[in-house]
Amino acid sequence: MPAASQPATPPPSGSFIGEPAGALIRLSATPPAHDPFSPENQRRLCHQAAERNGEHIPPEYEFKELDVSARKDRTRRDLDAALKLLLTGKIRTLYVAKLDRLSRRGMGHVGLILDELEKVGGRIVFVADGLDTSKPGVRPIIAILAEQARAESDNTSWRVGQWHMYNRRHGVWNQKRPYGYVVENGRLRPHPIEAPIVRRMIDDFLGGASLGSIARWLNDEGVKTPNVVHAEEARAAGRRAKTPPHDSWGVTSVRKVLSNPAVAALVSNKRKLVYDERGEPISAGVGIATLAERARILAELERRSVVVQKGAVGRVGKRTGAGRPAEHLLVGFVRCAECGAAGARVLSTTRGDFAHQLRCGKKQTAGRCRGMYIMERYLEDEVISRLRAKLAALEPGDPLLHEIAERWFAQKLPDQEADRRILEEGRDAAKARIADLYAARYERGEFSTLDEVATYERLMERLRKQRDAAEAALAKLPPRPEFDLATLLDGELSIETWPALTVARQRFLLSLAIHQVWVYSPDLPLQDRVVVVWHGEEPPKPRRGHEKVTPDDGRLAVMFHHRGARATGSVRYCIVHRRGCRRLPYQPGDPRWEAAYEGPARIVLAQPAEVPLLTEGHAMRVCGDCQLEPPAESATR
Repeated sequence: MPAASQPATPPPSGSFIGEPAGALIRLSATPPAHDPFSPENQRRLCHQAAERNGEHIPPEYEFKELDVSARKDRTRRDLDAALKLLLTGKIRTLYVAKLDRLSRRGMGHVGLILDELEKVGGRIVFVADGLDTSKPGVRPIIAILAEQARAESDNTSWRVGQWHMYNRRHGVWNQKRPYGYVVENGRLRPHPIEAPIVRRMIDDFLGGASLGSIARWLNDEGVKTPNVVHAEEARAAGRRAKTPPHDSWGVTSVRKVLSNPAVAALVSNKRKLVYDERGEPISAGVGIATLAERARILAELERRSVVVQKGAVGRVGKRTGAGRPAEHLLVGFVRCAECGAAGARVLSTTRGDFAHQLRCGKKQTAGRCRGMYIMERYLEDEVISRLRAKLAALEPGDPLLHEIAERWFAQKLPDQEADRRILEEGRDAAKARIADLYAARYERGEFSTLDEVATYERLMERLRKQRDAAEAALAKLPPRPEFDLATLLDGELSIETWPALTVARQRFLLSLAIHQVWVYSPDLPLQDRVVVVWHGEEPPKPRRGHEKVTPDDGRLAVMFHHRGARATGSVRYCIVHRRGCRRLPYQPGDPRWEAAYEGPARIVLAQPAEVPLLTEGHAMRVCGDCQLEPPAESATR
């Protein structure tokens, strides 16, 4: 928004009102010192040029882009709206104060705009450049100016980037202050008011609080968000500032504060730590959190999140937001083995009793899937039993045992494991830079002259020293103590102790060894329906084709319930289902499942007209999930 010291200039007054035209006013996202071309000056130039040409610019045809870059390939709604007026013939002329206000992406971008304008007879007038796109012979001049504007933007970006790179390497903070800090002489120091707030956020989160609960108490206490604070500070200093879209705390804003490397006063670039020549992270002052606490925050965020399996292309493979700790034991672990969707916990009724089930999340939202469902308590008992059996059978040297030990000590020895994690990050970063430098010379051919080769050797030697230093520091760390699996089995995982543990602790113990739990539909015996995927194992492939095993061919499945434990003797009652109903324990006519099922039920396929004859003399019910109309001839229910 315009600075307070520069009042808005009113539009030129006059009695003449001509043909309507449009105006595009853009201000760069750079500081005012780099872009002094104020919106008021641009507006005045456009209105004066329109009046000279016998046109006028109505307020609704003025398009302002404040703090918008014209170099980046991003959507510009105001530019698109202005061009739409030209292309639809609502205006004939669009006034722009200078060509670089329209675009800094070069002639490739500007040329496409001019080609579209030629088709409809529209024009753009660049006032300060004295150019009119409808005049003959101006395209070569516009091409030169467009490429010049692009080069100026690139040069400015390079200079600013080098300046920031120098500051990062020397631990100098010359950018927007992070929330919770003040900047004094390029160094970070805890803010007297905000730092205690961030400190409480850290303590609460590591104590098990959810991101949502932290956001609620921040809003209840009336704490301003970082965006609101920065906007107020910018306006108080007489600078432009956008109005924040949200003025309250949310899960995203809390996560951003906690996961920011600046919470420990560490220098970063694009959310990645910057390391010095010795391979150590560069500090920019006194941090609110220690390095060990930051490592615990990142580990807790990762523990609470899961990998996105379905959804938008850009999110698949990434992790969810890690908002709140799960309140139920197997939520997040369970997946439907028929389609691969996550399991959903739902409340169901069985013969008047309320109980929770885990069902296919896709099926639950009307998606196409054969569907799986299983009683929650049965699945919990099965998974815990398999966990105990698996751990008891592990041999020394098993990869799963190593994975369990790493996760266990990351929780038991946070400071030592934080040091290990930081050193491993520094070593991996050095290895990545070595690989990139090698590719730059031998694959991309960027080091060709003798001086460049000497520079390559110097850079490579420094990176190797960083890598070796990190590996030497890792070797000096005290070894992890021996992981006693027997103590874990006899302690927290024992039948006596397990029920007394909190859900969060139970989930942690499960996550030591279990990656996922896949559950198939009820057409399999229980021992085959549940597949536990241990860490390091590949999950099974979903049986996607199983959706079509039981097509709805119009026939119904009549399920006879007999007295006793087996399908013999007299019939108690019968239930009519669709053939593909998920409540059928097995598919009628398939000898594999009929042989495996030993319950007191017998299933018969029949056409709708045959159902009254089959159910005659027996109490009959209709499956609620199938939404069938009961046969008129069958009165009993």
